[in-house]
Amino acid sequence: MFVTASTVAFVLASAIPAAAQTATPVDAQTQAPGVDPAAPIGSDTTTGAVAQTEAPEANAGSDIVVTGSRIARPTLNSPIPVTTLTQADLTRTGAVVIGDVLNDLPSLRSTYSQANSTQFIGTAGINLLDLRGLGPSRTLVLVNGRRHITGSTGEFLVDTNTIPTDLIDRVDIVTGGSSAVYGSDAMAGVVNFVLKRNFDGVTLNGQSGIADNGTRGTYRLSGTFGKNFAEGRGNIALGLEYNQADMLTYADRPELTGIYSGRNQITRVARNGAGVPERTYLTGLRSFGYDNGGNFIPYADGNLLGCNSVAAACRANGAPRVFGFGTDGTLSEYNYGNDLRPSGNNNNQNGSGPTLRDKGVLNPGLKRYVANLIGHFDVSEAFKPFFEAKFVRVDSYAQGTGTFNQGGSQGDGAEGETYLASGIPIAFDNAYLNPQAAATIRSLMPAGSEYFRVNRNNTDLGTRDEADRRDTYRIVVGAEGRFNDDWKYDFSVNYGEFRTKSKFYNNQYQSRFYNAVDAVRNGAGQIVCRINQATVVDPSCAPLNILGEGRASQAALNYINTTSTSRGKATEFDVTANLVGDSSQLFELPGGPVRFAVGGEYRRETAFSAYDDTIKSGDTFFNVIPDFRPPAFAVKEAYGELELPLLKDIGFAKELTINAAGRVADYKGSTGTVYAYNFGGIYAPINDIKFRVNYSRSVRAPTLGDLYSSNSQNFDQLDDPCDVNFINTGRSTRAANCAAAGVPANFVNSVARAGTTEFLSGGNPELQAEKSRSWTYGAIFQPSFIPGLALTVDYYDIKINKVIQSVDAQTILDACYDAPTLANSFCSLINPRQANGLFARPALLQSVVNFAALRAKGIDFDASYNRRFGDDTKAVFRVVGTWVRNRTDYPYLDEPSRPDRVKGELGDPIWNVNASVDLTHKNFTLGYQVRYIGRQSITDWEAQHDTNGVPALNPNFADVVYYPKVVYHALRASMDVDKRFTFYGGVDNLTDKKPPYGLLGNGDGDAIYDNIGRAMYVGVSVKL
Repeated sequence: MFVTASTVAFVLASAIPAAAQTATPVDAQTQAPGVDPAAPIGSDTTTGAVAQTEAPEANAGSDIVVTGSRIARPTLNSPIPVTTLTQADLTRTGAVVIGDVLNDLPSLRSTYSQANSTQFIGTAGINLLDLRGLGPSRTLVLVNGRRHITGSTGEFLVDTNTIPTDLIDRVDIVTGGSSAVYGSDAMAGVVNFVLKRNFDGVTLNGQSGIADNGTRGTYRLSGTFGKNFAEGRGNIALGLEYNQADMLTYADRPELTGIYSGRNQITRVARNGAGVPERTYLTGLRSFGYDNGGNFIPYADGNLLGCNSVAAACRANGAPRVFGFGTDGTLSEYNYGNDLRPSGNNNNQNGSGPTLRDKGVLNPGLKRYVANLIGHFDVSEAFKPFFEAKFVRVDSYAQGTGTFNQGGSQGDGAEGETYLASGIPIAFDNAYLNPQAAATIRSLMPAGSEYFRVNRNNTDLGTRDEADRRDTYRIVVGAEGRFNDDWKYDFSVNYGEFRTKSKFYNNQYQSRFYNAVDAVRNGAGQIVCRINQATVVDPSCAPLNILGEGRASQAALNYINTTSTSRGKATEFDVTANLVGDSSQLFELPGGPVRFAVGGEYRRETAFSAYDDTIKSGDTFFNVIPDFRPPAFAVKEAYGELELPLLKDIGFAKELTINAAGRVADYKGSTGTVYAYNFGGIYAPINDIKFRVNYSRSVRAPTLGDLYSSNSQNFDQLDDPCDVNFINTGRSTRAANCAAAGVPANFVNSVARAGTTEFLSGGNPELQAEKSRSWTYGAIFQPSFIPGLALTVDYYDIKINKVIQSVDAQTILDACYDAPTLANSFCSLINPRQANGLFARPALLQSVVNFAALRAKGIDFDASYNRRFGDDTKAVFRVVGTWVRNRTDYPYLDEPSRPDRVKGELGDPIWNVNASVDLTHKNFTLGYQVRYIGRQSITDWEAQHDTNGVPALNPNFADVVYYPKVVYHALRASMDVDKRFTFYGGVDNLTDKKPPYGLLGNGDGDAIYDNIGRAMYVGVSVKL
C-alpha cells in the first residue's frame, strides 16, 4: 500500500581542469591556498567557469557576503560556522544528482535522497536537505541569499534538482538558527547556493556512467554560455542542462534484494520472553502470508498463524498448513523449509512462497531539463539592475509493487467480507476452481463452509508504477548599488511557480475487482461475472482468474485497473529590500567602523493539489486523499543587524568583534507576531587562532500543509503494543493498559502482523510557531608555522520547542500503552478497538501537533592542508566530520521531559566522516575519497540499551546490536589535454559495498547506505 505524506539533486559531474580538483576551503573562513573560495553576492569580482588556482590571495581583502549575515565582511571574520563547497567538490563523483552529494556530508541526513524518495505518494525523484536530521522543513534553502519556490505543494521545501548546477559557484552550509537574518525555517541552519555572477565564455560538458553490473546508466549534457559586455559593466549567462539516470529495480540487484533466492534480513526466530535472542540474520526468506499465484491457509478467526477446528488443517508445530495454486490452477502443499511461524514470524527459510521482492525500485528513473538565464547591467555605481530566470522540468518514474490480498475470516458465511486488501473470498462454485483444489480445500475447512479466502500478491495483475512531472518557474528582478561612498542597497521581486502532475498506473477498482473474481457459469455454460449470471448488470465486467499466476485475461485487467492522476500547484511572491553600510564617515570604534544592515520582506505563498475522482471515491486500492485548497500564507517582516569591531591589532587582541541581529515577523493566521534574534562575536588573541561564538533564537511558522491538510487515508506496517510479541517489550505499565483497553491475554494481532494498518493523517489549524535556541562555539586555526594548514572545530547545541510534527503512528501506539494510564493525549488519538481486540479501521488519527522538543548537540571539524612540491606537483587534503553528542526527540505531550533517543539509530550515526586527497602533477590529477559511517543500532536504541536511567526495554531483541561501520572508497582521475579539453573518469563505491544485514538502502534510515554498487563514469569538459 502506498503511504501518503505532506512533505516529500542532481550532481553535475562537470569536468574541471586538473588544477581545480583541489579541496575547497574548510569553510567560508578558512581559505585553502589554490582555490578562490566564492564569488560574492553583489561584489564586482569576476569568476570564470572554474575556481582560480594561482591567485590564493585574490579575495583575501574583499568583502564577501557570508551566508548567515547580510553584512559584507572578509570571510575569515565570520562568527558563525560556515562550511563551503565549490562546484569542484559537488562534481567529484559520478553522481548526477547534486542533492545526493550534499546528503553524503556528515552534517546532513539522507532523509530525502533519490533512493528513498519513493516512500510516499508523488515524491519519487525529489531531493531535500536535512541538517542534523531535525527535518527538511527546518533547513532553509536559499539561492543567492533569496528564497526559492517550493518543490512540494503546501510546504516550503526546495527540491535541489531545481538548482542550475553548472552555474553554481559555491554552496554555503550554516549551522544554527538564522531566522533573525533570513526569516522562518532556519532552525537547524541554512544552505545557500551562490551562483556565478560574471561568467564569460563557453563551457560544454558531457558524461556517461554505469554500474558494473550494467544497470543504472547515467548521462549528462550541459552547456554554459556567458558574455561580458559594455566594457565589463554588463554580463549575461545562459545555462542549459540535461540529466538522465535510469531506474534501478529490485531485479537489477538480485544479490542485494534476494528477488529470486529469498530475502536477507534480521528476522524473528523466537518468541518474546523466551530468554534467548528473538531475532537473527537469515538468508533465503520467503513469505507464507500470500503468494504470487495465491495460496490457501486453513486458519481460524482471521489469524494466519492459528489453525481452525479441523485436525488435518494443522501442522505438528501448531501452525496451519499452506497450499499454493499452480499456473494450471492445481493446489499443492508448500515446502515449509525452516518454518518460523511458531516464533510469531510469517516467513520460512528456504521453503516455498514469494520473496516479496518481485517488483520494486531501489532508485527511481530521473530526467532533468534546466534552462537558467542570469544577467546584470551596471548603469552606474548607484544603480545595477539584475535578473535571474529559470525553467526546470523533472520527470521521474518509479516501479511499484502490485496490489495484495491477505487475511479476513475464513469460510464462516455465505458471502465473504471484502474490505480493502483482505484475502479474496472464492465461492466453491467459482468457474475457475479446479476440482482437485476444491476437494483439498473442503477437506480442511469446517463443514458448511461456503467460501474460502485466497491470499495473493497480485504482481501479475500490474504493478502500481508512478510517473511524476514537476515544472518549476522562477524569475527574480531587482537592483543594487552603492551610494554615500560605501553604503549598499539591494531590492528584488521574486516570483516562483511550481506545477506537478502525477500518474499512478494499475490502480485497482475494488468493486470491479471483486465482481470480476466472483466468476461463475451462466445458463449457456459461459464463464461470466456472477453479477451478469442471470441478468447482465455490468456488460463491461470480464471474469478474472486469480487461481494461479499469470491466468488473467487482458479484458479482465482492463476492467479492474485504471490510471489515476493528481495535479498540484504552488506559488511564491517575495519582495525584499536591504540596506548595508557603516559609520566610517561619522565615527569609528577602536576596531573600525560600526557596520549595519536593515531590511524588510513581504512573502505570500499559495498551494493547491487534487487527485482524480477515482481516488477521492474510495473505490480504489489507492489511499483516499481529499482536495487540498488552503488559504494563502502571508508574512510581513523587518530586520536589523549590527557589527561592533571593539578592538583590533593590540597586544592581547588582534581582533574582537561582536554582532547582533533581530527580526519581527507578522504572520497571517494563528501564528501572529513573532520575534527572532541572535548575537555573537569573534576574538583573535594572535594571528594564528580565532575563537567564535553565536547564540540564536529562531522561529518556524507552520506551513499550509501543517495547518490545513485534510484527514487523508494512510497505511504503515505497525506493531501492536498489545500483541503477545510486543507486550513485554515496553514500559512496565503496558500490559495493564492493554488489559484495561479490553485486549485479551495472549492476544495475536494477525492483521497487523500480516500487512499494513490503516490510519488517518491530517493538519491542525491551531498550531503555534516553533521556537528554537542554538549555541555555536568554535575555533579557527591557521598556524603560520605550517603554511597551507587550516582547521576549524565547532560545537553546536540546538533545541527546538513547540515542535510542529506529525507524531508517527507507531509512537502514538507505544506512547498510549506505555503511559501511566490510558488517560493520556495519545490514547485519545486511537479509535476504540474491535470486540476481538483488532484495530478499528482506521486505527488512529496521526494529527500534526506541537510536541515538546527536539535536541541536537555535537562537534563539527573541518581540516585542509595544501602542499606544493616544486612548480609541477601539489597535494591537497581535506577531512570533514561530525561527532554527535546528543540527538533526542521529546514527543510525549503528557510527559514533556521524557526523551526518545535518536542518536545512534539507523540513519543517525554517532560518527560520520568524509576525507579526500588530490595529487596533481602537471596536467594530471588523481583523487581519492573515503566516507566513513559509524555503527548504528538495528532497532530503537532504548530496546537494547539502558537509556536515560531506564533499563533496556527488550535486551533480547536480537543476537546483534549494531549495523556495522561502513567505509566507502572512490577514485577519480582527470587530464587536461590542453587549455580547452579535459578528460576525466572515476569509480564510486570501489569495493562494491552493500548495505549491511539485508537492508536495501531505500528506506527512511537506511538510505544512508549506497544501493547502486560499484559504478564507473567517464566525461569530457570543453572550454571555448
